[in-house]
Parts: sequence; structure tokens; C-alpha cells
Amino acid sequence: MKQLKKWLMPSILIVAFLAFSGSAVAGIVAIVNKANTTADKATVGKLYTGEAKSWPDGSLAKLYDLSGEKDREAFCQTYTGRSAGAIKSTWAQAVFSGRGVPPKVLDSDAEVKAEVAKDKSAVGYVNESSVDGSVRAVH
Repeated sequence: MKQLKKWLMPSILIVAFLAFSGSAVAGIVAIVNKANTTADKATVGKLYTGEAKSWPDGSLAKLYDLSGEKDREAFCQTYTGRSAGAIKSTWAQAVFSGRGVPPKVLDSDAEVKAEVAKDKSAVGYVNESSVDGSVRAVH
């Protein structure tokens, strides 16, 4: 029985870690218009936390969110280092104080990709498998 306990708990923890960490985060990627050459991971993070409102070239950024909670959580953790709840709270404060407008929420990867593809200043996120030549992924 003691031998069973020795390997059972670490095995459960490893399986749980792999199930919750790798699959969700690895599948979501920020996207920008393919003409946007100034986008990087740090800038995307600053835009989504409200620390920045414009791209380095001075153009005002247009932000898009996916409606799915798992996708939003994965994106927020990867690009801002914060939870989706913390980001939502930041945007609520910005709206209340008149300092900003939160990202527009769209229902699908296709909708986000279409908006980003037609506007050089747009940024959003999609499942990595949805990225094609119409947009550029920001890793």
C-alpha cells in the first residue's frame, strides 16, 4: 500500500498538469493584419491590459476578443501574464473612469480573423489552426 501511494500522487499531479497547461495555452495565438510589422508579444500584452492604446507607429489599436472563456483565459495568461478575470476588471475600471473601451467580443475565429485581416490596426486572437495567409501570428 505504501508503494502505491509513493507513485500514485506524483502520477496524478503530472497528468493533471499536462491536461490543464499544455493543450489550452499552446492552441491560442494573437493575430494582426499581415501589413502590421510592428506587432510583438509585449506590445499585444500592453494593448490588452490597457497600458498602451496605440501601436509603435502611432496608429490606434482595435482589439478583438473571442467569446469563449477557455480561449480568453489561455490568451490572457500567455500574452499578459494575468487571468482573464483580472483583465476584465482592468477594463471595467477603464470604462468607468472614461479611460478606455474594452475589446469587441466576437463569436468565432473566422469573425476575428476577418476583422483583423481588413484593418492594419486590428489585433485579436484565434486558435492557431485558424491562422492562414490573411493574417500574421504574433508568437
